[in-house]
Amino acid sequence: MNGHNGLRKDFVNELRKLASVLLQLGCFEKQMDVNFRRSARKMAKRRGSDSRRFFFESMKQSRGRIFLVCKNQRDEFLICFEHPSISRGKPPSVLSDAKRETIETNNDTMTVYVTSFTNENLRRLIQEEFPVLLPQNLKATPRLGLGVRMLFTLPSLLQAIEKVGCLADFQLSAGREFSLKEVIEAPPGQYPEWLGHTGLDAATLYGAIARDCFKFGRSIYGTEIDHAIVSPEPSTAISRIRDKTAPSSSSPVTGEARIDASMIYNNRIIDEGTQTGFVAGITTDTSSLFREEVDDAVSWPLERIRAEYEAAIPSDERKLMEHFYHPEVPYVILDSEGKNTFEVTFTEEELMRLAIKFWDSRLANKKLHEHMVAAMMGKSFTFEISLDEAYKSLTTEKELFFCLAESDRMGMKADLIAPNVGFRKREDYDGDLAELENRVRRLATVASYFGAILDFHSGSDKRLDVYRTISTATNGRLKLKMSGIFQLLFFETLASFRRGTEERKLFEQMWRYTLDYAKTKSRQGDETARRMLQEAKAGTANPTRAKPIFKGGPRDEFFRHYSFITVTAKNKAGRYIFRNTMYRVAEKPKVADRYNRKVIELTIKVAKALGLEGSDSSLPHT
Repeated sequence: MNGHNGLRKDFVNELRKLASVLLQLGCFEKQMDVNFRRSARKMAKRRGSDSRRFFFESMKQSRGRIFLVCKNQRDEFLICFEHPSISRGKPPSVLSDAKRETIETNNDTMTVYVTSFTNENLRRLIQEEFPVLLPQNLKATPRLGLGVRMLFTLPSLLQAIEKVGCLADFQLSAGREFSLKEVIEAPPGQYPEWLGHTGLDAATLYGAIARDCFKFGRSIYGTEIDHAIVSPEPSTAISRIRDKTAPSSSSPVTGEARIDASMIYNNRIIDEGTQTGFVAGITTDTSSLFREEVDDAVSWPLERIRAEYEAAIPSDERKLMEHFYHPEVPYVILDSEGKNTFEVTFTEEELMRLAIKFWDSRLANKKLHEHMVAAMMGKSFTFEISLDEAYKSLTTEKELFFCLAESDRMGMKADLIAPNVGFRKREDYDGDLAELENRVRRLATVASYFGAILDFHSGSDKRLDVYRTISTATNGRLKLKMSGIFQLLFFETLASFRRGTEERKLFEQMWRYTLDYAKTKSRQGDETARRMLQEAKAGTANPTRAKPIFKGGPRDEFFRHYSFITVTAKNKAGRYIFRNTMYRVAEKPKVADRYNRKVIELTIKVAKALGLEGSDSSLPHT
């Protein structure tokens, strides 16, 4: 039976018990800390309250009002307790349409507001009462970058970084991992199957991050739009999402038109992301525009380089660069320990090659940066340049220096930069660690010269010695991104259940779907799929058996490489094949326990190996 305001009587009784606890602890007049919240939880439990309903970590006080998040059945609500003799000023606007209940307890009367815990309501509350709780521009602060491919991973990620005291920001790659709302909702076949392959749009992704950080009391965190990729390739997402002014698919499409379409797509991603109010950074990836062919001195001798340089670069820009990178004026850079120096000097030929190589990419970066500036409407944001994705050779010191210097000169100072140091996705690093340490140390020193730190992409699946090596080389001033590994850990969790269980059956179905997908890609000419399928064993141990034994596993290379496709796989009717079941199964206690342990253990190990333990103490908590 519901009360006159639509609140169930049992829920109102729970609110009354909690109100009594808040009064006794003097919560209306004190700022909250971890110990205070723990005391409230313990006292509420002693008084017979169903403390599992309330997220005590979310409890905050502002102007004599207590706010926290609670769960009633499967729905989450934002609760506000208002004491008439203590609370000051008008209630925040987020409560204007809330349900109200008058509660009497301990000879006191107070008002309780109950409203839905939505993205918009949280944004309004934070902006009006707790602005420091918005995602922060963490700039060049050392931290982890955590990809949230599946929303149910978030609580365990938050628990891990809380335990190890590590700063982190949360993100996904634009387009590939999350995408535009229209793409996520589109029927199968309208867009490439890998586009937005987490099934998340910006509002869902960044809203969930903000809500979970608020619920679980994470006061310092960052968010970013990762890998805003500019590419002229027609097979990529951006060539298929165009506005009405872009070329149609039936018309000849030039490389320039494809780049324009790419920019349109990325601008839309930026718009949808920043409109949530929960985005604080962006990583641009224009590496597919690098003209790597000019590195070949045989095919591109000095005479050809000079002609191209004069043709491609406007004369006023050439004069500025020739003055800035004058070969007789070396840049002296102090190493990270403040003991040794080395010089960076550019010959005329080196400057011309670098200018040609990076010219198109720097212009695309500038356009993305300008759009982000406009979209953020005056708010500062973290800016990162990625050099690693389409870049096939290792990044040199001079290339890093040139990219950071040009970014500075163009008014888009970079906080982070991601060089290619030889890391590959889903693979351990197999090079010499001493060589890696020396190379990373010099790159980190160059980045530090510009007030930036290195970001290491494709950071999952590396052994701890690799993490320790790059931490030593950077003196712990680094960022490392992890994303796909958390999805693979979930698949491993499903596979760990005994045969015949719902969890194991789900994994086997996804494995077979991935196998069929890899076979299709192989027939279409995907060399990686062909090689991995040759290495993979068939799905039976003995094909002569009447009932073949399933032999597939989560560590099969083709599955590790292509299983991302299963999350948003749709049938012909446009319904998800696996996604809804995955999210439901992930809530089962046995699954959640196994999976959460894996996520927490891995995240803590990596953070410690990188020297990031305790890094969140560098910024004040609320």
